[in-house]
Amino acid sequence: MTFKLKLMAATIVSGALLTSAVAPAYAQSSEQMARELANANARIRDLENQLNSSADYPPALADGQCFARVLVPVTTQPVTEQVLVQAETTETVVIPATYETVTDRVLIEPERVELRIIPATYTTVYDTVVVEPERVVRRVIPATYRTVTETVVLEPERVERQVMPVGRQTVTETVVLQAERVEQVVIPAVYETYTEQVLVRDAYTTWHPSAPLYARARDAGAARADETAEEYARRNFSRSELRELPTGEILCRVEIPAEYETVTRQRLVQAERIEERVIPAVTELVEKSVYETTIPGTSGTVTREDAYSRVVERVIPAVTETVTRQVIDTPEQVVEEVVPAVTRQVARQVIDTPEQVVEDVIPARYESVQVQRVAIPGRTETRTVPAVYETRTRQVVTGGGNLDWREVLCEINATPEAIRQIQVALRDRGYDPGPIDGIINERTFSALERYQTDNNLIVGQITRESVEHLGVPYAPLTVNLYSPGVE
Repeated sequence: MTFKLKLMAATIVSGALLTSAVAPAYAQSSEQMARELANANARIRDLENQLNSSADYPPALADGQCFARVLVPVTTQPVTEQVLVQAETTETVVIPATYETVTDRVLIEPERVELRIIPATYTTVYDTVVVEPERVVRRVIPATYRTVTETVVLEPERVERQVMPVGRQTVTETVVLQAERVEQVVIPAVYETYTEQVLVRDAYTTWHPSAPLYARARDAGAARADETAEEYARRNFSRSELRELPTGEILCRVEIPAEYETVTRQRLVQAERIEERVIPAVTELVEKSVYETTIPGTSGTVTREDAYSRVVERVIPAVTETVTRQVIDTPEQVVEEVVPAVTRQVARQVIDTPEQVVEDVIPARYESVQVQRVAIPGRTETRTVPAVYETRTRQVVTGGGNLDWREVLCEINATPEAIRQIQVALRDRGYDPGPIDGIINERTFSALERYQTDNNLIVGQITRESVEHLGVPYAPLTVNLYSPGVE
């Protein structure tokens, strides 16, 4: 018991001093260390009282249950607090004077008046001088001639009379009843007929009743445009078949094409116009009796209606000759031309503005000089330096560190199957339990303690908490301590 008590005390002290291992070394003061040690000593005394008390028994509920008094691990919680590092103080601060740079203007040269002569300005003037006066010149324009061709009569025309024998014959003559004329005829316009497609209604989409799939299987044909699916089914199926058909209309989204109309129209091919047509003369053939007379000196005959005329007049044409000669086209003439005068430009200088004297005022000249002057005089101030705090975190024991009865597996109620399941669970979680044989050995117990330490469980016993944490059903063997064969 003394050994267990020392072990518990060491655990309590280590839990109480956990703050020193977690927090920085500079954050642990001697007063806090003293308080933690005092709390650890008090816990040790409580443990001694618990061990010396014989009335503390486990709460056994059924035969075969095993309980062990174990040290509950210490639980801690981080606590953040403000620690004063430096108290509030006051200090005197000397604020120096501030200076500013000022620019002053200094007179370097006073204002004065200077006389300035502005010279005269000249401009160039151009005069026109006559070099040769205007004169009149007479010029003879010679006559122009042209070549003409003339017919000169060598022998004038004459008429010869000769008596010819008379002969009678019947001749056919064309008589003009109506002379040839020109008249205007209006040619009407020419049109052609053509056909054109005119849009009557645009294409649109609509819902159209559709035949169900079972109608296609029976080759019932497509539904009409004006009947619903129900009417279609009644038209193509018997009553017994209708009871097996699904209800409701079947609609299909279809596109109705645009509707066009053929329109016959006329268009102009040739516009109306006016043409001039020649109406030929209307003639008539007339037969009449005439006398035929042979004219001497000619190769033909002349017909005359005068049956009693026996003298024939024959015209002998004049004898002419074509000659070429020069004739005056335009006669010679004299014209007077005016020759303009000859002039030239002569340049000369003329005063534009005369010379003058003006007074120029020369302004005073200043120079900018920069000087330093006090803007704010120096002074002293007393300032309060605030306290400096530091945020530190320490671990505070919130529970544990005491002895308590916990249900465990012991030699009486532990079965080999339960031990084997615990070994398998430790192996699956990466802890080597040794052979999987259902026997607790040193390797199995060492692996269990490592698992308990890593998961902040009670170390040293096969507690129910550890078994269930491994995922193994907690099933202790129910035994009677007073049964035969149990020692």
